[in-house]
Amino acid sequence: MASPRSNPSAVRNSVPILETLKGFLGQADKVKVFEVASGTGEHAKLFCNYFAAASWEPTEYDESHMDDIKSHCKHLKNVKAPKVLDISKDLSEWGFAPTHLGKYDVGICINMIHITPIECTYGLFRNMSKLLATGGLLFTYGPYAVDGVISPQSNIDFHNSLRQRDPRWGLRDVYHLKEMSEKEGMKLEMVIDMPSNNKTLVFRRLPPDSDTERSVREMSIKSVEAR
Repeated sequence: MASPRSNPSAVRNSVPILETLKGFLGQADKVKVFEVASGTGEHAKLFCNYFAAASWEPTEYDESHMDDIKSHCKHLKNVKAPKVLDISKDLSEWGFAPTHLGKYDVGICINMIHITPIECTYGLFRNMSKLLATGGLLFTYGPYAVDGVISPQSNIDFHNSLRQRDPRWGLRDVYHLKEMSEKEGMKLEMVIDMPSNNKTLVFRRLPPDSDTERSVREMSIKSVEAR
């Protein structure tokens, strides 16, 4: 197997993200983790060295990264074989067994939301709401807009450069992500400032028929009735 590729961004942000995860997960916690957009696998490598009791399941849309993930994580017994996965598709199309539903304690998605079409973000919340156990956490990391404002200028420039590369890409607003998560029975619990003008968003899977999930459903019904 050839030497695995390395992602400079993953190398830079791995330690700050790990420090954030330590505030929510214990080193000996036997949690089941589902990672979306694993890239080269360098996050899984660092995180699983620390969370040695965790069971980590990496997934990635780009099939060319499968060998990178396998190579970076080859000495880690708690990292499962990576899967090629399109998060924009419903998990019913992934070939997952029903036993996967509600199986995971943690979901992680790093630097995906701003460099994919919005359908991938919808799919992230829709599918993670089915995969996470009640009370499970979803961590997303990257640059975001807040209440319609992108700052500082470096993030504005980055957003514009993404739009030039693909008009479907760009920084998403935290408020809109909050709304999207609530429609799927999840709740934005925390926004954590990170280095280089990034943020970690922490979402929790709510119990079925919770107040938030019920109110969103009622609003949807009223919207339909008003048409």
